[in-house]
Amino acid sequence: MKNMLLRYIKLYIHFTKINISSFMEYDADFLFGIVALILKNLINLLIIFFIFHLIDNIKGWDFNQILFLYGFSSTSFAIWHCFFINTISLPFYTRTGLLDSFLLKPVDVIFQIMADSFDEDGIGDLIFGIIVLIIAIVRLKIVSIKLIFLPVLLLSGSLIYASLGLISSSISFFTIGETGLSNLVMDFFEFSKYPITIYNDILKIVFTVLIPIGFTAFYPSLFYIANYKYGLVLVLITPVVSILFFLISYKVWNLALRHYSSAGN
Repeated sequence: MKNMLLRYIKLYIHFTKINISSFMEYDADFLFGIVALILKNLINLLIIFFIFHLIDNIKGWDFNQILFLYGFSSTSFAIWHCFFINTISLPFYTRTGLLDSFLLKPVDVIFQIMADSFDEDGIGDLIFGIIVLIIAIVRLKIVSIKLIFLPVLLLSGSLIYASLGLISSSISFFTIGETGLSNLVMDFFEFSKYPITIYNDILKIVFTVLIPIGFTAFYPSLFYIANYKYGLVLVLITPVVSILFFLISYKVWNLALRHYSSAGN
């Protein structure tokens, strides 16, 4: 098991180097893409500033707390955008027949899809998210000991987005084409930017149990921005939830794979 994990890590690093080399050939396009994403995110953040110009808090969350939640959500989403966005690209692989080549290789198919390309535009999202998160951490005066958990929690959030991508893309095995479901990850990201407490009871349950989007930012954030007595419990639960949800999505994807017909048929 250990040897296999090391093998996949080495393979991913190798694929990443190749992908970075390919898009660095067009350095101007690369830089413009990053700047464009930062500007886009900045415009979206201005909406938060406008809201707090009119009100003092959102369901008890002040500006600094919302800023932290926004930065946390944006960063975990950006990690997915950079490294795992191919989880919503399955319709492209099935329609073009590229999936056939993955099936012939002695490497897990999902791993190959994830490592096949690196979305350089996501770097703009990542830079923006990290900057907002750092500003919020400074403004909230979060103690350093709590920050030890931050990388694991951000990766856990990105894994939940990857899981949503796999589940929504699995439908392409039946349709062999683009579906609106692939955009669900983007839609759920919009929900994750705000406290779950602003939604009705049904959505609270859905975003906690069925589609655990709350664990991409909201629940981990409670550990940092409030004296929440179960904060540490939520920190420990978040990686478990993300791994379980990924295993479920992996199972769904493999079940759907049985219905795949080669492009040559």
